[in-house]
Amino acid sequence: MDIKRLLTGMAVALLLVISWNQLILYLGKTHPEWGWSTTQPTTLPAVSPFSPSTQSTPVAQVEMPKATAVTTTGPATTQAASRFAAVPSTQPDRVTLGSAAKSDPAFTMALTVSPRGAGLSDVVLNDFRRTVETQDPYVFQQPYGGVDDDETRSLATRSITIDDSTVDLLGRTWDLVSRTNTSATYRATVTRDGLPAVQVEKTYTLTPRTNDEKTPEGYEVTVAYKVKNLTGAPIAARLDFNGPNAPPRENDRADDRTVVGGYNHEGFAVLNHASITELTKDKPTKDFSTDPDGKPFLWAGIGSVYFNAVVRPDQTQPIQILYAQALGLNLDNPLDQHAMMKFQTNVFTLPAGASATAVSQVFLGPKKRELLNNAYYAAPLIKYDATLVMTSGLCGFCTFTPIINGLYFLLSIFHMVLRDWGLAIICLVFVVRACLHPITKRSQVNMAKMSKMGPEIERLKKKHGDNKDELNKAMMQFYKTQGATPILGCLPMFLQMPIWIALYSSLQSTFELRQSPFLWGLTWIKDLAHPDRLIYFPTAPFQFFFIHLDAINVLPIILGVVSFMQAKVTQAQQPPPSTPEQAQQQKMMKWMTLMLPVILYNGPSGLNLYIMTSSIFGIIESKIVRKHIVEREALEKAGAVIVDSKPDDLPPPGTVRRKGGPTEPEKKPGGIMGWIGELQRKAEEMQKEQMKKGKKK
Repeated sequence: MDIKRLLTGMAVALLLVISWNQLILYLGKTHPEWGWSTTQPTTLPAVSPFSPSTQSTPVAQVEMPKATAVTTTGPATTQAASRFAAVPSTQPDRVTLGSAAKSDPAFTMALTVSPRGAGLSDVVLNDFRRTVETQDPYVFQQPYGGVDDDETRSLATRSITIDDSTVDLLGRTWDLVSRTNTSATYRATVTRDGLPAVQVEKTYTLTPRTNDEKTPEGYEVTVAYKVKNLTGAPIAARLDFNGPNAPPRENDRADDRTVVGGYNHEGFAVLNHASITELTKDKPTKDFSTDPDGKPFLWAGIGSVYFNAVVRPDQTQPIQILYAQALGLNLDNPLDQHAMMKFQTNVFTLPAGASATAVSQVFLGPKKRELLNNAYYAAPLIKYDATLVMTSGLCGFCTFTPIINGLYFLLSIFHMVLRDWGLAIICLVFVVRACLHPITKRSQVNMAKMSKMGPEIERLKKKHGDNKDELNKAMMQFYKTQGATPILGCLPMFLQMPIWIALYSSLQSTFELRQSPFLWGLTWIKDLAHPDRLIYFPTAPFQFFFIHLDAINVLPIILGVVSFMQAKVTQAQQPPPSTPEQAQQQKMMKWMTLMLPVILYNGPSGLNLYIMTSSIFGIIESKIVRKHIVEREALEKAGAVIVDSKPDDLPPPGTVRRKGGPTEPEKKPGGIMGWIGELQRKAEEMQKEQMKKGKKK
């Protein structure tokens, strides 16, 4: 394949990419009967109303560690019914704190508090959109079953237990005592035998928007409880309340929501996390009060890949929040699974007429690096920045946080110049290919050398016949004596795999790439963190084996074509197969490249763009290196002697000689280039040792 033809094809493809979006929009307007759609879904599927019949376990009956099981719905216990009762509210009112106006200069959010359980009706983050195609703001922390669903109402107070008697506060309306634009106080009163016994006040205080990196920057809400004993005798009490519920899913391929907790390890917060899919019908709850080492939790909550909702108690207060639990909901429907947090305080004693407080800081905001890396959230006992990259499983083994952070750093630099994240990804491809070029070149030279060993390989085949073990030993010995190393052919791909996996994690954890288009919005690719969806048909999706098809994604198809071309170019440089099994293996490897677009069909368009661009650069690089090898061989056949340096002129090992000057110590490069250079040096040393051993034998 000619490089000029390849570059011409790339230019034509780029022109089609830029013009395709406008063409589809034009055809969609002129021929609406075709039913073409070029947009992402404007709304997510509606959440099914949560009903007790679909619960895996009654939400009302939750076993908390080191405490008596608490019944919070329905009639109270017999003892409570005869002695304790919540006073009906006379001044219930719904309050909205902050502002939902887009990018309001004073507030980052609007917080709506319901009098029912003094919990949240919703939270609006006014800087962000829910979907890429609409201007609707991002809304979360809504009850799963609608505005009247008290069971899943975020931060609602469930109950208070007084002297072993539990009083339901979840389904009760609370009195609004006071309110401002930034705070609201609700009150509930419990009587014993008709006389006031306990008063519970709950105050929400919203922090305003700031640009100071030593502050919450407007994304925290202070929730303070004040419990007062109205009797003439001491009482023992305990509070139970809801934590946040899970934000909406951002990933349409798999559930991306995670229960997270920070734990105190010698003055530092260490992260522990679990996917909400780990909450099953057999194990619908998971204790987050302590980590596996028994360390107490500092904070706990639930987050999606781009947003967090976290409760961080102030354990210096008289009332301490000691127990945290994750609860799975709607577990009969894995495709529509939900989750929420529950918290419980210690049992505290109040003397007659005394009061005690419990205070928590609740973070409700995005997982942006510039936010969570500030001095406030990155403090040793907070460390919300640990939620930016959460890896697990086989991919987590080779996904290193420094690689992800390094990729983001490079991407952000390129984006600062080009103002487009897609072009930044292409620039990242160039940098990675340039760093790996020495190893890639050596690999291709090695394969070219091995490809000329066909006659000797055939001689070894005839000599050893069907004895495969002897044939393999003889071939390996022959490769050693000739200075060829078969493993070098796989080394470039091996080195790129952690980068691909890290880039996948980076695309899934970099908030700035959320809803970011390619080529400044001139193409149909509106969100690099999601599939490209050239033509979207949400009303008629279908399942093809394990692939959920609800759109025509173009990038994976182009990736398949480019990968197949690259496989053919690579295979042409490989040595001839020595056995029928190796020949079959080479054929399988060529056709296995077509599995890559199948696997990545619903993958992020940014990742597909990276791999496709890397494959195109790889083809061009192979052509250039191959041309260099052919030219060198032609010179050698013509009798030209290529001399790099006379042996006497070589400087001592570990030193370099500047032009016209003495030798001086060699300065080894640092960072990733130094690591790659050291890896190449060790490979060369191993190869020389193998050649020496082969000559001795």
